[in-house]
Amino acid sequence: MNIVVGLQFAYALIGALYNCLSIARMKTGRAPLSATNPFKGVAIMAAVAGVTLTQPYLNGAAYVLGWLFLMVFLGRGPVATHFRAIRHGRNLHLYASRTAAYAAFLINAFGLAFGGIGVVLTIVYWLFPQLRYG
Repeated sequence: MNIVVGLQFAYALIGALYNCLSIARMKTGRAPLSATNPFKGVAIMAAVAGVTLTQPYLNGAAYVLGWLFLMVFLGRGPVATHFRAIRHGRNLHLYASRTAAYAAFLINAFGLAFGGIGVVLTIVYWLFPQLRYG
């Protein structure tokens, strides 16, 4: 489980860095990397890190609920937006480049995948606690 939590933190860090780079581009008069508001993106990545921090507490209940919410929120929002931009060419002009659009999608897909893995593992450990320790 520690590896999964570490990868979830990596997602939050990489996502925050992507958004900070986008903010830096805006401050120099260039277009942001993606169509999403990078200030909101940093806040969302902070929420991801915060939810991930709850994993060892309350037997993981806050973690599971938080990640389930994040998976629905991110999956229906930013991930779907990035996917539509790549797949259907919708609003692709709002991205700095096609590479920036792919990066935004891949970063979020990575996060959703490991969010889901973390939720499943936590539930499995609830049902079969002996798996956690041996």
